[in-house]
Amino acid sequence: MTVYRWTNYDQYKSAVTCVREYYDAVHRCHELALQQLVPQRCETALDIACGHGESTQILKPFANQIVGVDSSEDLIDIANSQNEDPSIRYVCSTFADFDAADESVDLISAAWYWNHVHTIEDLEAAAVKMASLMRPGGSVAFVIPGDSFTSRRIQSIAREDFQWRQAWTHEEREWTEGLFSYDDTWIQTKIWQPFFLMKFFREWFDLSTWDVKGTLVREDRLSGLVAEPPFEILYGKRR
Repeated sequence: MTVYRWTNYDQYKSAVTCVREYYDAVHRCHELALQQLVPQRCETALDIACGHGESTQILKPFANQIVGVDSSEDLIDIANSQNEDPSIRYVCSTFADFDAADESVDLISAAWYWNHVHTIEDLEAAAVKMASLMRPGGSVAFVIPGDSFTSRRIQSIAREDFQWRQAWTHEEREWTEGLFSYDDTWIQTKIWQPFFLMKFFREWFDLSTWDVKGTLVREDRLSGLVAEPPFEILYGKRR
């Protein structure tokens, strides 16, 4: 399994105001999309790339049973140590190796997962597996980096305010590839264009985008941000 050294990042997010406000805004948009997507509580949800369980907690109002899966032993250990809810279970596994029965899940959520998928073939394999796990009428919600994530404006904010380091090395029409770092841990990442993902996934999912900018303005969030928000929420139903 992956040994992931960002184990103190949850503490860092809580301690630094601008970072906490950013993730609060992400979580709020994720939550609002889920409210529209899952108006009535479902039976089973799966949280892919759950990390230390923060994204898993967002799913609690929407499902009776939740499984969080992540490839990092360190982060799963943190998630388990903080979990006191018997309706939530954490599994250390890649999504590719995660074992579950077909049509056993009502809701799949994946926050910051697709930027760790590096090839078209792996995109397709993950989408096929998600669709196979979902019951008819099942729902998906994806938190992804937005088109502006690699822009100079956002890079400057990330470097100065968030203590992130980024090195974007290769760009194609569908994606930008590079390295992303916090706490001296460099991770290879691929930022897929959101519109490309919507089109690519249409064989399996009918997706829409949440109105992130409208939400930030209406709720007066990220008041210091004047550039395009660096994240998007894709959400919808299994076809």
